[in-house]
Amino acid sequence: MYRLLALDMDGTLLNSRKEISRATMEALNKLVGRGIAVSLCTGRGVAELKDYEKEFEEIPYGILNSGGCVYDFRAKKPLYRKLLDDDVVLECLKAAAKVNAMPYLLTTDASVAQTEDMRDVSVFHMGIYQSMYDRVATVVPDAEEYLRTHPGDSLKLCIYHRSEETREITRAAISHLGMQLADAETTSLEVSPTGITKARGLEILCEYLNIPIEETVAVGDADNDLDVLKAAGLAVAMGNANAHVKEVCDVVVSDNDHDGIVEVIDRFF
Repeated sequence: MYRLLALDMDGTLLNSRKEISRATMEALNKLVGRGIAVSLCTGRGVAELKDYEKEFEEIPYGILNSGGCVYDFRAKKPLYRKLLDDDVVLECLKAAAKVNAMPYLLTTDASVAQTEDMRDVSVFHMGIYQSMYDRVATVVPDAEEYLRTHPGDSLKLCIYHRSEETREITRAAISHLGMQLADAETTSLEVSPTGITKARGLEILCEYLNIPIEETVAVGDADNDLDVLKAAGLAVAMGNANAHVKEVCDVVVSDNDHDGIVEVIDRFF
């Protein structure tokens, strides 16, 4: 019997319009009402969830920042968090600047972006997020200066690139730092503390809830979901998932525009 459902957001829980369908939300609320633990399992931080506050009223937990923060939504506080070293973040910001990439810094309560980058995020292949960033981002003139004046609160750094080639340049420049690196979106590189993954976040939440990890179901669509899919008791790929994800999953369901999450709940819960 499965007792916990862990859901990626973008490309999984959210459809291509970045919305949660009514059918999916109703199915999740019924699942929570039956006593099943439901958790987001996303690279997003708290600030990026503001658009979905109403929908998430019933979802109790979040594995956020790619596992860097495990959050209790009902208590409105982290159950766990692990921070990036400020000196490491500074080196990553310098590497991003060399290839004209966009750094996007996630802290406990904020998401920080630079003024110039925010003018048009489509050049970093992130145009679908422009309106969300305009609403939720803390926009500053210079990310390095922000880091110096707000030390000790960095959970994750996303670096959005103009091309896959420049992403590889950044990866080569910062790989010696020993951080957890994961590809996301089209040209994004996610930087998390050593040992931090969505899988580790799931382990921490399972320990907190006293649920064996074998009794969990994880659902995802992209490479940054691979570790948690491999760790969960049952791995489910969305129909829109990439080939890497489908290869490691036990099951493939409908895509994110056709209520694949409802199918997961109907079949396995």
